[in-house]
Amino acid sequence: MRTTVPRAAGREPRTGLMRHLELPAEVLFIGVLVTVASLPLVTSLAAAGAGAVLLREKAATERTPTVRRFVSLLAASLRQPVALLAPAAAFAVAAADLLALAAGVPGGRPVGLLIALALTLVVLVGLRGAARWRPGVPWRTALVEAAAVVPRDWGGSLMLAGGLVVLAVVAFEVPAFIPVLPGLLVMAAVAVEGRRTR
Repeated sequence: MRTTVPRAAGREPRTGLMRHLELPAEVLFIGVLVTVASLPLVTSLAAAGAGAVLLREKAATERTPTVRRFVSLLAASLRQPVALLAPAAAFAVAAADLLALAAGVPGGRPVGLLIALALTLVVLVGLRGAARWRPGVPWRTALVEAAAVVPRDWGGSLMLAGGLVVLAVVAFEVPAFIPVLPGLLVMAAVAVEGRRTR
């Protein structure tokens, strides 16, 4: 007996070129939503988690991402204080370290490299935690699991670090792309986490 996957209500299935353009367009849309929600900086983790849920829903059930759904997920994420405290702590430490370097701390170059490595690890944990988060999952659990996975799945972590470098270069060379880059980064994190479950 042949079974078919139910399509989203009220939508006709896309065909041809439109079908191939739909996913990239929706990823870019999610990227803009994540960027706008991340503007206060301390909401960046919650925004990435909400964007990751939208991407997983799109991949699993072809559910079209909407602003209303994103706002609902963002609100659910922000109800947990860790979603705000973790980015705030990371930004505070990074700012303090950069100020110390600017003030001319002895051994500035090695210290700068260590800070860059530490910040990269923090971003990787945040990205992998966002890709694991979903409503009903505590942020603390998602981040602790992500911190354990970053060194254990070093291949995935290297892929994400490479993605960070590429997107940083794109942002530097073509600043007009900055509004959509967070969506691509979240998509990369969801893909890296998704490959571990196959």
